[in-house]
Amino acid sequence: MPLAQPQRLGEPLILGPGQRADLIVDVTADSGETAHLVRLDNGEGMSQVALTVTGRASAVRRDDPPALPRNANMDVPGLDNAVPVRLNMEGGAMGRMQSAVLNGERKSFRDLVDENEYWALNGTVGMPDAPHAGLALGQTVKLEISNDTSFPHAMHLHGMHFREIGEDGTLGPLRDTITMFRGETRTVVFVADNPGDWLFHCHMLSHAAAGMMTWMRVT
Repeated sequence: MPLAQPQRLGEPLILGPGQRADLIVDVTADSGETAHLVRLDNGEGMSQVALTVTGRASAVRRDDPPALPRNANMDVPGLDNAVPVRLNMEGGAMGRMQSAVLNGERKSFRDLVDENEYWALNGTVGMPDAPHAGLALGQTVKLEISNDTSFPHAMHLHGMHFREIGEDGTLGPLRDTITMFRGETRTVVFVADNPGDWLFHCHMLSHAAAGMMTWMRVT
């Protein structure tokens, strides 16, 4: 999923479960030293990759790499007429959800916790019988996602890829997973170009197992 052009990182790169990034790293360690790619968690660093440096550093800094060939899948036509779809995440500890529907029956949050099913999408826990959205093949879809929980969620769409609409109206990189922090509302757009029934779920798999999943149908 190439970017339009390589981007320099001026701050930590946040990746949720299932998100990927190709990195070109400028290593500053000397020969014989160890360079680390570090995961930052609660202000503390944890090495994810350790590389032993050998050889001598080049005296000439290389230019930025050229962009990869353009990916036609990044085109999202018809934004002005996009089909609106809304998805609201609820549940979990310290949340405001009082009740939700599980297997066709409305249950209190306490009862849902007893059944280990306590995450909901649009008021429904777990996989509904009917699709969250029925989409026509080739339709452009504008999906607004709100995280009304106290936890982050990495929401992953099967079968298709999307781009986020930024605050300035520009479209972000092509992705299949978006990491949503508490209280956030963000909007992604995609073309329903792959017929079938497609899962949309949290990639924190314990969240998906406890109800945070739904599906869309493209026909």
